[in-house]
Amino acid sequence: MRLTPFTLVEPESLSEALAAVARLDGEARVVSGGTALVSMIRLGLIKPDRLVSLHRIPGMAEIRADGSALELGAMATLADVERSRPVREGWPLLAEAVRRVATPAIRTSGTIGGNLAYAEAASDPAPALLCHDAEVRLAGPRGARTVPIRQFFRGFYEAALEPGEIVAAVRVPRPPAGSRGGYVKFTSRSAEDKPLVGVAALVVLDAAGRCQDVRIGLGGAAPTPIRAQRAEEALLGTPLTDDAARAAAEAAAEEAEPLSDLMGSADYRREMIRVWVRRLLVALRDGAT
Repeated sequence: MRLTPFTLVEPESLSEALAAVARLDGEARVVSGGTALVSMIRLGLIKPDRLVSLHRIPGMAEIRADGSALELGAMATLADVERSRPVREGWPLLAEAVRRVATPAIRTSGTIGGNLAYAEAASDPAPALLCHDAEVRLAGPRGARTVPIRQFFRGFYEAALEPGEIVAAVRVPRPPAGSRGGYVKFTSRSAEDKPLVGVAALVVLDAAGRCQDVRIGLGGAAPTPIRAQRAEEALLGTPLTDDAARAAAEAAAEEAEPLSDLMGSADYRREMIRVWVRRLLVALRDGAT
């Protein structure tokens, strides 16, 4: 299908962008990389009167790291995040998850802010950001606010964006000292497809192999990306044995609420959660990632 006609607005400041979104003359949509939005327009799912581009706003694509956190401008492309030396050295789990998104062409266009605002349940970056306890910074007509990423995904393709709000940046705290992280993605078709199930994990083990800290993020396991809280609780303070990894994987599968679609049934997704959570935990324990 052809794109329906629309007006392209290219503001040069965040305040101009917010004003363009807030105008009452027709429906406005914010466009960053456009990898999801353009497809939705082509399919006739949405018919915006104007698109508000964020490309000309200074600083929106910056990637900065300090002693405590990583700051990603919403317009930072997934390719830039993947290639960023500070990200690869300080947040390797995030770098790995972003590297698994679709194709190089998509990663070059798609942005971290757009990826989160789209609220895809089977997102690759989201499980890693959940493990990092990231925060999403929003700008809107009532000012700026920060939303913990565990509260950002509200429902199926629904994010915690109020009318007129724009994702401005993502803050990612530095991972715990001594942590081991990894991301695995299982697809039933092409490796470049969105994950049928995606699993991210961060663990901190003491000298006896006990889990001092454990975080497990899941994509494709529910209507939104989620943290596997019951699985984390099952592991905390216990040695990461094969049996413990298997019990945690079972807990993750039980608390998941997967949906059925053309890629796979809910039951199949639940079984893949059992498989890949266990495999990732064992790999992290053995230093195989």
